[in-house]
Amino acid sequence: MSAPRSKVQRAPVARASGLRGLWTSPLVIAALATGAVAAFVLARATVTVHEASTLRRQIHELAARVAAEESALAYVHSDGAVDRRAVDAGNGLYVETTVRPHDQGSQLRLTAAVAEQQFEFVFQRLRGGTPLSFGHPLTLGPDAVVPPEWIEGDAVRRESLPEVAEIPVSPPEVVAAVAGEDAGLALLRFSAGTDRADFVLGAGRGGNAPQAPQSGVVRVPGNLWVDAGGAPLELHLNRDLTILVDGNVYLGRSVRVRGQGRLLLATTSASSSFADLDGNGRWSNGEPRAVADAKGPVEGCGNVYLGLPKESGELVDFDLGLVCVGNLHVAARRAVVHGPVALGGEGVRLGAAGSGQLVCTGLRLPSLRRSALPGFVAVGRPRPSALVPVRGDLPLYSAAPGR
Repeated sequence: MSAPRSKVQRAPVARASGLRGLWTSPLVIAALATGAVAAFVLARATVTVHEASTLRRQIHELAARVAAEESALAYVHSDGAVDRRAVDAGNGLYVETTVRPHDQGSQLRLTAAVAEQQFEFVFQRLRGGTPLSFGHPLTLGPDAVVPPEWIEGDAVRRESLPEVAEIPVSPPEVVAAVAGEDAGLALLRFSAGTDRADFVLGAGRGGNAPQAPQSGVVRVPGNLWVDAGGAPLELHLNRDLTILVDGNVYLGRSVRVRGQGRLLLATTSASSSFADLDGNGRWSNGEPRAVADAKGPVEGCGNVYLGLPKESGELVDFDLGLVCVGNLHVAARRAVVHGPVALGGEGVRLGAAGSGQLVCTGLRLPSLRRSALPGFVAVGRPRPSALVPVRGDLPLYSAAPGR
C-alpha cells in the first residue's frame, strides 16, 4: 500500500512568487511609470492652464483699472462730455470704457471692457481734493505757538489751516443722532459750568454708532464732550463723519473708532478762545486770549481739551483728527492723536511738571488726491473720487464717501 500523500504547501508560494515576478517585471514597471508620468503631466497641464487663465484675468483687470482711472479723470475734466473712450493699455490690450450716471446722479458707474471680460466701478465727482494740511500729522497755522517738545522731526508743517465750509447748524434730530444734550455735565467738571449747551458724543440716538447724515457733516450748536472715565469710548463708523463744534471740545478719555469711517472734530471760531492756564474751564485775569476785549460765554469758544484738568489719567489715545482754530490744551501726561492735527492758536500744557506731552503719529491720515473730507472746502481741480470695484454678481452698494 502506497504511503499517504502529504499536504503540499508550495502552491501559494508559487502564486506569490508569480505575483512578485509580475510586479517586478520591467514591462509592468515601465507601464506604471508611463502612467504616473502621464497623470503628472496632465495634472500639471491643468494647473498650468488654470494659472495662465488666472494670470490673463489679472492682466486684464489691471488694464481695466488703468483705463478706468484715465477715463474717470477725462470724464470729470470734460464736465461730462467724454462718456465713451478707447484706451490703449499697452501690450496690444485696448479697453473700451463707458461712464453713465448712477444712483440718481450723485454717483457715476464706469464699465471697462477688455477682450472677453468686463469690469465695473462706481465713483463720485468731487469738486476738488482734501486740503494738503490733512496729509501731515501736525500742521501749525502761521501764528500758532506750541511747546518745542511737541515738534518732532518732519512731522510738523506750518501752513494755512483747512477752511471750514459754510454749513448751517444741523437740525436737532441730526445732532441727536450723533450726540446727546446733557445739561448737568459741565457743572460736574467745572465749578462755573458753561453758558452754551453741552452735547456728549456717543450718547445720542445712534449710541456708540453715530448716524452720519448723507453730507457726512454735523454742526453742533454748543460744546462737545467725551466725559472722563476708565474705559475708552468706542465708536463704530461705517462712513466718514466730521463734527463741527461752535463751542469747545472736551475729550476726557481715549476714543477708539472702529469700522471704515474716519472721525474728525473741528472748532469753527476762535473769537473768544483763550489759554486756560489754571484749568478751571473759564477765562481768568491774566490768561492770554485771542481777542483782548472778547465777550461771550464764560468758557469761550474754539478751544480743545485733551484730557480734563484734575480728571485725566496718564495717557489718552485718540483715533480721530482735530482742527483746533483756538488753543489746544493737553491736560493728560501724554496725549496721542492718530489722525491729522491742525492748530491755529496756542498749545497749552496743563497739570504738574512733565504733563502735557502731545504725540501726533499720523497713522490715520486721509487720502488727499481722490478724497474730499466732508465739512471742508476742497482744493484744486475737480476730480473723481476713489474708484470702488463692483465684483461679479454681487449687489451694487453705494460707494463710500471720499476718505
